[in-house]
Amino acid sequence: MKLIEDSTIAGGEPLQDTALAVVGTVPQQAIPSRAITDELITLCRQSGHYLTGLVTSLGLGFISFPVFTRLFSVSDYGTIDLVAKALLLFTALSKMGLQQSALRFYDAPRFSTDRVGARQYYSTMLCGAGLTAASVTVLFLAILAFAPKTMIDRSLTAILLLASVLLLVRAPASVLTVFLRAQERTKFCSFLMAASKAATLGGICLLIPFLGRSVRTYYSGTIVVEVAVMVMLSVPLIRHGLVSPQAFDKALFRASLVFGLPLIFYELASIILDGADRLLVRHYLGANALGYYSVAYGMSDYVNSLLITPLSLAITPIYLRIWNSDGQKNTSEFLSRGLDFYLMVAAGIFAVVAATSHDAVILFASSKYRAASALIPFLVAGLLAYTTYGFLSAGLMIHKDTYTMARLVAYSAVLNIVLNCLLLPRMGLQAAAIATLLSYLFCILLLARASYRLLPLKINLGTAGKYLLGAAVAWYAASHVELTWPAANLAARSLLTLTIYAGLLYLLDSRVRGIASYVFERRAHTVE
Repeated sequence: MKLIEDSTIAGGEPLQDTALAVVGTVPQQAIPSRAITDELITLCRQSGHYLTGLVTSLGLGFISFPVFTRLFSVSDYGTIDLVAKALLLFTALSKMGLQQSALRFYDAPRFSTDRVGARQYYSTMLCGAGLTAASVTVLFLAILAFAPKTMIDRSLTAILLLASVLLLVRAPASVLTVFLRAQERTKFCSFLMAASKAATLGGICLLIPFLGRSVRTYYSGTIVVEVAVMVMLSVPLIRHGLVSPQAFDKALFRASLVFGLPLIFYELASIILDGADRLLVRHYLGANALGYYSVAYGMSDYVNSLLITPLSLAITPIYLRIWNSDGQKNTSEFLSRGLDFYLMVAAGIFAVVAATSHDAVILFASSKYRAASALIPFLVAGLLAYTTYGFLSAGLMIHKDTYTMARLVAYSAVLNIVLNCLLLPRMGLQAAAIATLLSYLFCILLLARASYRLLPLKINLGTAGKYLLGAAVAWYAASHVELTWPAANLAARSLLTLTIYAGLLYLLDSRVRGIASYVFERRAHTVE
């Protein structure tokens, strides 16, 4: 269910992993222009395959969202989200960066002729992932056994015990998916991504008549599907003799851990920054409050994913290519212009969300989640701000300084936890959304400051101010529209917000007028 999970590719691998993997493998010397053209064509084609699977998964999540918010109670929906965040954190730890190592150490030309080497590679990566997953699962169970009951009560402990099966599955499944990516079987990866999502939703719905509408049902259906997918991907490797415990190579496993471990800290810090507030909301305000917050965050994350998914797939390879071929100046110019365009689009999206959040919650989640609508503008603002890391942290990624990235994100995660602890008892649920916004802004400022020393970008504050002014005016004007039906109100406010925002930008910004004139001229020329 996309709206209560982080954006992932098949096998539970976050999109950020893909970006970091690219940074770690792109050569620093300039690439011949012909080779660049060929690789860009391949990149566009394969990115299109992945994007198809991602968009399909997002669509399935969008369809299932109003179904599940109505099937499950408010408190159960919040618990589903909380357990998903806990699993995400421990899954990242259980992978130990091996999914990145599986990409880094894959050698297609060698493995095509060296069967022994291929057998060592596949056996080490898959069995190694199984070992790390088993170790982390034991750690997870130990934490559940000794955790204070005031933080994790018996009902939550029972669900986490059931869900711990997924910790044993997801690390090996992630490595199995990376094997497909390394082999460039992008169409099958895309199909697997969408099919796994559909099967999970179907499995949950099929179990509801037998197990009832409960959190246990949700995770039972998820376990059945994910175990089946792991088995399906493992069987061909075992049948062809490519996986065997006897072929496990300790030296390769150690090298894989050395390569992958530094990246895991960034991933863990990002997950804590994104999800630690769920446990605190439940602790201070109860399960119902967590349900409202989970719906608000899920809807906000869905909106943000429409931007961050294509951005994460596309921007890193592009600026690395420019860096390698044209140097720092052109890379800085590209990122500066790209950031400016992103801010323009993000401001418009925020205005639409702020004007329509109340109607959207009622329409998609049902009126019982009405209290979630006030949280959405703060959460969307924070997530849209955090998405700028693709531009503002480019210097750190180019120079492979993932340690600094992890450290700064960790500082932000600590701030988020502290703010929640201080504000939740005093301000209620609104405090969690405000803490998310402030911690994301703090994170972006730290990343931008550190990255600027390596790759300075130009940010036109006057132009950004125009975007904010246009968004505020459009939001204010559209929020006064009141129609009878939520769907009609949602459509009318969205259209009016976009129209006013685009019109104001046309009046205030000469570049927008220039782009509009260019588009009209091109269309007129095409018609002629």
